[in-house]
Amino acid sequence: MTDHERGSGLAGDDDVPGAWHGFGMVRPRVRSEAHWTEEQEVIGPGLQAVMLLSRLCVADADGPEIVDLDGNRIIDFQGAGGVNSIGHAEPRFTAALAEELTRATAGAFGSPARLDMVRALRDFLPGDLDMIQLYSGGTEAVEAALRLAKSVTGKHEFLSFWGGFHGKTMGSLALTAGARSGLGPLPPGYFSAPYANCYHCPFKLRAPDCGFACVEHARDVIKENSTGALAAIVVEPVQGRSGNVVPPPGYLTALGEVAREFDALLIADEMMTGFGRTGAAFAHQHEKVRPDVLTVGKGMGGGYPVTGVIAAEQTMAAAPFSEPSASSSSFGAFPMACRAVASTTAILTEDKLVGNAAVRGREMLDQLADLTELAPLVGDVRGAGLALGIELVVDKRTHEPAPKSLVQRVYLKLLEAGVLVMLGGNTLRLYPPLNVDRTQTETAVGILRETLIGIGREG
Repeated sequence: MTDHERGSGLAGDDDVPGAWHGFGMVRPRVRSEAHWTEEQEVIGPGLQAVMLLSRLCVADADGPEIVDLDGNRIIDFQGAGGVNSIGHAEPRFTAALAEELTRATAGAFGSPARLDMVRALRDFLPGDLDMIQLYSGGTEAVEAALRLAKSVTGKHEFLSFWGGFHGKTMGSLALTAGARSGLGPLPPGYFSAPYANCYHCPFKLRAPDCGFACVEHARDVIKENSTGALAAIVVEPVQGRSGNVVPPPGYLTALGEVAREFDALLIADEMMTGFGRTGAAFAHQHEKVRPDVLTVGKGMGGGYPVTGVIAAEQTMAAAPFSEPSASSSSFGAFPMACRAVASTTAILTEDKLVGNAAVRGREMLDQLADLTELAPLVGDVRGAGLALGIELVVDKRTHEPAPKSLVQRVYLKLLEAGVLVMLGGNTLRLYPPLNVDRTQTETAVGILRETLIGIGREG
């Protein structure tokens, strides 16, 4: 956001009727609509639903705020689904990448950027999970993790969980239960079990008295479906697509025990939760569990498309994964990607943003918790750090999900009021940048509360 925009009112004045502290769609979206229409002449279908719903066209952005082409100010808690970890246009980040652009920009050879990344990661990576291989997209990293598990175990079967999301290529799509319609046949050896979504427990039980019935069921699924070739259990420490579902304490530890029982690896897909999002450097660290492999991305690059697979040296050494070119990527470890990771990690560390995520997240949960009683459509409020979910229902007793059309109307009302969120099924997902301050979160919470309390089932 330029100084001219900050001082001129282009971003929305506080005294504009209907504006909540200057935020919201208070100006006609004439430029944005014309811009969007022209883009669609060439852009293909299948964009993210929230993009198609909002038709938002961004002119500028700064920290947790964006400004559209018509000068409307919006608090961005969509954050590209957790990518925007250090805020839009963070000055140190943009300066570092701008400088890197004047050097070699292509090729995965050794470089000052890669060495700086290695130095930044040494103290940030968890324990002996101290080696990383870089990729350019989340699904690419997940596919690499599957190849690594096959290399380590010599086996080829995988267990994943209902409601999870791991990608859209062959292996990662096979892991993604509920997103495969019309895309079969899938590769053999993939099976799934219910996740520990306690708000929608398929066993109609209540934690912690349930004794992790879902884990016991997962064990039975393996016994009944596996041919004795389970290579890995693949799980998200917090399920993003399903609405930032946080499992009860001990769940990952219990899954780790199941993996060991079947001589398989535990792969924690921390694409969304890694690099501080949940108030720990990596979400699995909220428990005393050690996954064998991590997949990471989103927030690790501060907006630059870079992902990775993390494991211990002895795990990474397994063949054929470790053979020359067997685990490489066309764009992995390019200087710009390495500089993005180095800069983002340094900022997370220097500014203590992991701790800030924990504090701000707890505050937001406390401020939003009573919406389950006050807001007609809010059935559940949950979260870990700055990955929060507000689940919308039409029956608070049965937890019947709000229909898609109603969820979309709520999404648009929030956007109109000045807060951009992510959707996940019938849940509003919030991903503020990890450097968000208390004033910014309280402003957003005020808009969320006012909008959700004032909205009825008619949307």
